[in-house]
Amino acid sequence: MKKISLLIIILIALTKVFFVSGQDLQATNQALELELNILKLQATKQALEAQIGQQSQPVSDPSGGIMTWGSQNSPYSPTPTPIIGYTPVNQQTFPAYVQPSIPNGPPPTWEKPKANRLTEIFVGSHGTYPTIAEALKNIPDKAGEVVLYLTSDTEEPADGFGIPFDKGITVLRIASNTGEHRTAWPAGRSIWFFCNGVPLIIETEVEIAGKSMIMGGVNTYARHNVQSPQSVIIINGSAWWVYAGGHSDRSGHSSTVDNALVIINGKANEVYCGGYTEYSDAKATVGKANMLIYGWYGVYGLSRGQGEAYLLNPSGCY
Repeated sequence: MKKISLLIIILIALTKVFFVSGQDLQATNQALELELNILKLQATKQALEAQIGQQSQPVSDPSGGIMTWGSQNSPYSPTPTPIIGYTPVNQQTFPAYVQPSIPNGPPPTWEKPKANRLTEIFVGSHGTYPTIAEALKNIPDKAGEVVLYLTSDTEEPADGFGIPFDKGITVLRIASNTGEHRTAWPAGRSIWFFCNGVPLIIETEVEIAGKSMIMGGVNTYARHNVQSPQSVIIINGSAWWVYAGGHSDRSGHSSTVDNALVIINGKANEVYCGGYTEYSDAKATVGKANMLIYGWYGVYGLSRGQGEAYLLNPSGCY
């Protein structure tokens, strides 16, 4: 009887031990799962912080008020992948004396993006602002389609100026308020006009004169590389230099445009499929440039400048 009682006591004690051990194991397992979840959350947080840190931030250009996107001290901006079957071209491999393809049929009509707002600004001696450059600095937010009506000829500043891309502009048109001919003259040696990826239309009665430079992409400056998904330039009037790409004006930096569309219905002295570079190690890249020239042009090619110019898919250039 004593043996049976002792055995019962031992069994009860063992049951308690296993019960406690089971509780301990369950508690330990729950604690481990909680710690694992915390680690996962920390890893996710760190990844998001790293991603945010790598994203570009808007920065004001101290030299001209131009806004660009880029990361300080970053390497060259990523460029589009060349289309299979095409070999990218540069200044050395661009065909000599090449001419643009002759379009068939009437000039195309570029379909303007839909906008919920129309912003009209009068520029010149009888306008709200004396110059195009000054008007561009005062574009309101959520501007939609913007029309700059020139009330007279203007004298634009020698330093470069551009279209602000952070104002919700779907397209910028420069026109005459009366239909009479208007000319934008440079105050210095030339006009440097940066579209910054915003579609630009120079209407029939407007001339951007005096060795002007119109560039579809973005201008770079110190410690910045920039990339634009598109550029659209339509010259119904006249201009001097027209570049499908952007402008790289700092040593060792780049400006990239993924897809460019240039339509010349009027007159352009020089037309280029690529961008413009200032220094030997500056870089301007265009993924694909669709060049449609129905009007008059004098010189046609890939680029001018001191640096590297690339066209990854030349099928729309010549």
